[in-house]
Amino acid sequence: MEFNIEKHSSSSAIRQIQEQIKLAVSMGVLRRGDTLPSIRDVEKQTGINRGLVHKAYLSLRKSGLLTLARGKGTVISTDAPAPPPVSEKFRQWSIEIVSKARQKGLSPTAFARYLSHHAQEVERMAPFIAFIESDAEDATARADVISQAWQVPVAGLTIPELKNAVRDGLRFGKVLTNHFLYDRVKSLLSGRKIDVIPITTRGSERTKKALAGIKANSSVLIIIPPGIYAHAPFIVAQLPKFFDSRGVKVSHRSARDISNFEELFRSSQYDQYLLSHGTHGIVPKALRANPRILLMHMELDPVSVEAARIRAGVLI
Repeated sequence: MEFNIEKHSSSSAIRQIQEQIKLAVSMGVLRRGDTLPSIRDVEKQTGINRGLVHKAYLSLRKSGLLTLARGKGTVISTDAPAPPPVSEKFRQWSIEIVSKARQKGLSPTAFARYLSHHAQEVERMAPFIAFIESDAEDATARADVISQAWQVPVAGLTIPELKNAVRDGLRFGKVLTNHFLYDRVKSLLSGRKIDVIPITTRGSERTKKALAGIKANSSVLIIIPPGIYAHAPFIVAQLPKFFDSRGVKVSHRSARDISNFEELFRSSQYDQYLLSHGTHGIVPKALRANPRILLMHMELDPVSVEAARIRAGVLI
């Protein structure tokens, strides 16, 4: 992997390295087990002091995206650090509750049914787990996927909605998010006893197939959300790896700079438009049906989801 470092950017070199690793993972350029360049090699390639490179790698190791592998160096992990299993604690609590129910003359099974219904009602009113995304549609979709997999209610919220929930006193026990938003969410919840757990997202297989199907010599415009637009050159440099055809010309624009999407999509300047993750909610649904528009869908990494479930203490 080669980094594209803009030395005059307002974003620090550490952040640029971190963001480009996250982007490479989300695009599928880097996969679990892939080895990153050594700190020394990154220093030679970019001219960035190895101490700064070390800090960038170390931060991503702490969040679970990277790990150290003997004989290989720093590799892509996507496995969030997990605490020891909590099943033994659950077993002890269950024994105590069953014992108390019997002492009160209650059928333990009947009480368990009541407790289940009551717990579900409480979580509907005040969710214990939330998934945070930048886009409302994506937040709801991610929350639904995890809710079905874990068999517990999960609220899907955007950053502003999380801020409002915290302000209104709604207390989550666990907050899930992607690696791009992890630091922001962690900072927002600083000082609160809330475990923030990152989950890796990656490009879906249908997106990869759609990219591979773009015709030779096509002109393509990728629309990128403002939050990661600084890394547009890096993103564009990775896209040709997914094109089976040659001669595809890729341009890029920030979603923030487009005032009229309908007029843009009607023009003949480009053969295809790619809406990257984070821009779907900006473009009206009616326009997304245009056959020249490709929505670049992201999906949750199953291994990362399972590691997050263990860390969150959710038994299924």
